[in-house]
Amino acid sequence: MLSSPAAPSISQFVVRRWLVLGYLALLTGMFWLANSSLYTKVFYGLVAFPALLALVHKPRRLSDLIREPMLLAFLALSAWLLLSLTWSGTEDDPGGLAKRPLYVFMLFASCTLIALEDRELLLKALKAGAALAALAALVNLVIYFMEPPLEWRLIGVGALRNPLLTSHVFGMFCAYWIAVWLTRDVRRDWIPILCAVPLLAALMATGSRTPLLALALMNLWMLIMTPRRAAYLAAIGVVLIAASFFAFPDLLLQRGLSLRPQIWGDALGQALQHLWLGYGYGSSFTFHAEGLGMSMSDPHNVELAVLLELGLVGLLFWLMMYGFGIWRCFSQRKHKGFKVASALLVYGIGAGLTEGSSFLPRPNESWFLIWIPLSLVAALSISQRALDKQ
Repeated sequence: MLSSPAAPSISQFVVRRWLVLGYLALLTGMFWLANSSLYTKVFYGLVAFPALLALVHKPRRLSDLIREPMLLAFLALSAWLLLSLTWSGTEDDPGGLAKRPLYVFMLFASCTLIALEDRELLLKALKAGAALAALAALVNLVIYFMEPPLEWRLIGVGALRNPLLTSHVFGMFCAYWIAVWLTRDVRRDWIPILCAVPLLAALMATGSRTPLLALALMNLWMLIMTPRRAAYLAAIGVVLIAASFFAFPDLLLQRGLSLRPQIWGDALGQALQHLWLGYGYGSSFTFHAEGLGMSMSDPHNVELAVLLELGLVGLLFWLMMYGFGIWRCFSQRKHKGFKVASALLVYGIGAGLTEGSSFLPRPNESWFLIWIPLSLVAALSISQRALDKQ
């Protein structure tokens, strides 16, 4: 009898304190942790472990998770991925590779547990993380201008490793603040703009064009979700691009298409040789492009990477997972949270069109394009389903 009052408080501590702190650390850890290895360990201790504790304490939450179509598609993808290890030619430890779907599942569980407890708490944690990211972008810009790198491309501090990966992190948060502005209330209208500016400046400083393409695609999507406001943004974007083209033509044209079409063609040719089953998760590849002068291991397209490793079967599960997420956001577009989450999801899709090969790694920069947006949409979807039943 004495233990029963304590049980809810323990559960609330794990979900409302421990997991929220972990989610915030996941969102911002790249800026203040020394390296990616430490970032992964923080995820284990502040996200994966407490999520497991919460599921053990409330097993019925597991049934809430597995009834979500996005999660079912992810579980099917994970099962196929694990099966593909039997024919994969990977040189990595199969046991280590097999754990990676579990890490992602614990992220799904963590976000869902918070959302089922208090959906606004999850959204507030995301907002706090985005605000800290804007501050981090400002700090990185100051360091960048005080000590400019040799190639004049912003790398960043903390666990950030190179300009392209840095753009993944800053890009997601820039997309967040733009989406918040598009779905904003009249009050405090200037706050999203104030937060988006340093993030956009940091993106430009990385020299990567991928996030600009992704932001453009996101804006096209938001024309469906918030037509009037997104139209204003589209008009502003066209003016800025035109001005940049005439003022700084090298910014957009100096690297051309970076040989993407040739790399994609070679990758697709290799994929056709093992079209249905793929080469197996963790397989290594070499791609050649005329004029490149070197080989590359990255197909520069996430969906191509899935096709290469998991074949058409795996790609089907992958597209189903995204399809369920996009449809859920569209069907719930009257809710602001779904609008913002859909913007992050579409931004990640756009960024993955020209970059990325590691679609299911340990926690790193790629999660900001794929798994953080997907887990947010899934959590909102599950919590909305629970609210609809009440």
